[in-house]
Amino acid sequence: MENPRICSSRMFIIAGAIIFFIGAHSFAADDGSPMVYRYWDLKASQNRDQYQFELLKLALEKTRSTYGDYELIQVDRKITSLRASREVSRGKIMNIEAAPNWTTDTVPSELRKAQRIAVKIPILQGLLGYRRLVIRKNDVEKFNRITSATQLQQLVAGQGKDWEDVFIYRANGYAVNDEADYYNLFAMLVAGRFDYIPLSALEAEDFVRKFGQYSQDVMIAPDILIYYPFPVLFQTSMHHPRLAERVEKGLIQARNDGSMNKLFRAHFSADISKLRTTKNRIFILENKRVPTELRLAEPMLIK
Repeated sequence: MENPRICSSRMFIIAGAIIFFIGAHSFAADDGSPMVYRYWDLKASQNRDQYQFELLKLALEKTRSTYGDYELIQVDRKITSLRASREVSRGKIMNIEAAPNWTTDTVPSELRKAQRIAVKIPILQGLLGYRRLVIRKNDVEKFNRITSATQLQQLVAGQGKDWEDVFIYRANGYAVNDEADYYNLFAMLVAGRFDYIPLSALEAEDFVRKFGQYSQDVMIAPDILIYYPFPVLFQTSMHHPRLAERVEKGLIQARNDGSMNKLFRAHFSADISKLRTTKNRIFILENKRVPTELRLAEPMLIK
């Protein structure tokens, strides 16, 4: 069977290198040249990354009859999410990513609304808002005794610099150290710079495997979850509004005909089953930065 990440109309996979120029057809041109999507993801979770890539392709296929052909290029580069977001805002090396919704002027300038177009259709149904806690193995008993938010607030969470989550934790009274980046979080945890790393329940296990050199020292705390509304949206550069317009119309079609939910379930049914247990101690945080229209009526796994 052909790899679904490759079987696309005029699709190219770029591995280990970057395109440093823009073709004359970065968006739909009057001469009928294809729309070009240069997509980047962090590669924190293979399953999530594949889902987002396939969903983008689905949206583009849904709109082929009205927008024509396209090229979908997966940019493969090891950089921080903030650096990638800067590049997406510029719209040259990359022009689309899946990222949390940013809503206030306290975020870096390149992530503000004036620099980006967010397609206002959440693509992960709130699933990214569920957080597992990566801890030092020596602290497992301490975390097993936590039964209240007050106890957890006395410990320090480790997060990456400029992550949207930092604002959420602090607004809810949680102590945060945000001096790390994605690639040195585990080293700082092991060194005692903070007490735990809240990571997406979709990505925590992959994260531990990826940084296997720390596997003797860290683990995922059992039966404890943090949840907050955390919509993820496809976002493009403001310089290419037609790219965002096409993705939005394609996602609306996929949502209405059920193919978006079918794809979501195919990728995440197992993750949802793992999370939906009665043993979990769940701590719910507010996220007032999320616009009302992007909020779910209730966390879907907290029944």
